[in-house]
Amino acid sequence: MGYISFNTSTLNKLFTILRYNLYDFIIKVSIMYNKTLKILTLALSTALISGCGGGSSSDNEEEISSDINLQIRNDYESIPLESASYHINIQTDHTTNLYLVLTNTNPIDTKDVIINHNAKSINKSYKQLNNGSKTKDIKNIVPKFITQFNNNIDLSTTKSASKNNKQLIVDKTNKVVGDSYTFIVEDDMGNAQYTDTTLRSKVTVDTKFGTKTLLVWVSNDSFEDSCTKQKCITQDMVEELQEEFLKDGYDNDIYDWVTNIYGEEWGEEAHEKYVNLIPEDNEINILFTDLGEDDNPYGGVMGYFYSKDNFEKTQYPNSNEMIMFYVDSVMFANDEYDGFWQKEMYSTLAHEFQHMIHFYQKRVLLDAQDDTWINEMLSETTEDLIATKIDHIGPRGVDPTDGSSGDYDNTNGRYPLFNQYNDISLTEWRNSLENYSNVNAFGAFLTRNYGGAKVLHDILYNTKEHEDTVEYATGENFGDLLQQWGEAVLLSSIENPYGLPTYNFGDFKDVSYGNVTYNLGSIDFFKYAPTPKLYSIDDGNNINIQPHSNKYYLIGQELDGTIDLNISIPTGTKAILISK
Repeated sequence: MGYISFNTSTLNKLFTILRYNLYDFIIKVSIMYNKTLKILTLALSTALISGCGGGSSSDNEEEISSDINLQIRNDYESIPLESASYHINIQTDHTTNLYLVLTNTNPIDTKDVIINHNAKSINKSYKQLNNGSKTKDIKNIVPKFITQFNNNIDLSTTKSASKNNKQLIVDKTNKVVGDSYTFIVEDDMGNAQYTDTTLRSKVTVDTKFGTKTLLVWVSNDSFEDSCTKQKCITQDMVEELQEEFLKDGYDNDIYDWVTNIYGEEWGEEAHEKYVNLIPEDNEINILFTDLGEDDNPYGGVMGYFYSKDNFEKTQYPNSNEMIMFYVDSVMFANDEYDGFWQKEMYSTLAHEFQHMIHFYQKRVLLDAQDDTWINEMLSETTEDLIATKIDHIGPRGVDPTDGSSGDYDNTNGRYPLFNQYNDISLTEWRNSLENYSNVNAFGAFLTRNYGGAKVLHDILYNTKEHEDTVEYATGENFGDLLQQWGEAVLLSSIENPYGLPTYNFGDFKDVSYGNVTYNLGSIDFFKYAPTPKLYSIDDGNNINIQPHSNKYYLIGQELDGTIDLNISIPTGTKAILISK
């Protein structure tokens, strides 16, 4: 790493040399296997930066200014800065791009970061690169009223069962293909709308949770000869979806891959605990219908899980009293683009399946509740984990057989939109595509640096609240995770940066959990179009950073010689200076 010295005493210079030697050693050690040592070293470096400049300040004291002389020697370097005011003199003997990641660890805006420098960039085209039109993203946004219901249901209004009165499990397995049923599909106002359907497929298989039955229903106005839509469901399509979700064998379908991480979707404990929750019947139902009645094969609501159906009608009259998913028939029936829309639906089913399991395991059994952004992050990251298994480009937008970060100017997947909105709050959920892209990118960071599928399981299986649930699963301070996340985004253009957080391994990274191996592909955010949003000094000195977010700052491109950087970082804000 670069040599750092301070314009103080000889003793301080000796401390600095010690810091350099330790940092240079630790930087060669992988974050995955020696994370604790790296944290200790970063803590030491931060203490020296603050201490040698006159000591760290408390929340009620003025920040102490530190003078730092930094010589950049390597192809890439990453220097963490804590809350303080700095004058940094940077010397480089080769051309480099210089960045700052500013991290707001607070749940409120930070407005007091001040930056100025004398860097003269050869190419200043990075300023607000992404102010153009929004990128294409066909992924579905679940109607807000459903998301709010799923994440804010108050089980205290549900009748508790008597501990001495075990409820009988109702047998509802007598349905046969060809049976008719009228489902309730609520509109955006929560009003009951009715659709007449026919059972088109039923399959029963053995799973590690016992025998499970999948029933696929199709609205009559969406199926073959009786169809009135632009695109129509066929029997072959029904059977194809059935095979993808549940079939004989193990580790070969969405049911296995998702339950391996999160557990069973429903059990008798639910009705035993709350009598107004439906009994277990070991059935999962999928309803094909034109969601929103928009007859649109190219976008809209692809599908959702709605937990009101887990309740008996005595609790919610609009309940269908089934463990079920709703999926859009018109989009799934779209036979254009070589099966793309079908694979998008399989990915959506995996996403919604996490929500279904989450409701049972976390909300009902653990009596705990995650923030919406955490619940959505788990579902988004589930899509990333199973992309190669369903032979889909997934959130990366890269050929599922290609473990590299893919080609430049990639406009597919989640990350073009993340790059456009990479400075929004991670924890403030506004039910927008930008929110989905943001939590997806954070989840992909966690799985690639903190244990793959296991970290997702551990986030679900605890009773902590808010960001504490992520701290529990990772063993890290949430502010530190945010900072590492920002660091990993900027370093994603480098394969396997030694000892630093990364998205990019150059190929697939295989992670096993339970009896399943998941393939995590590499990600380079600079290969997407648009590339990451980067602010410059021309955007103003007083920088506003949203709650629990990162802001990416370009000091300059192709710099050499001497750069003077002044930065004031208020309490609750972190920064990392990155050269690459």
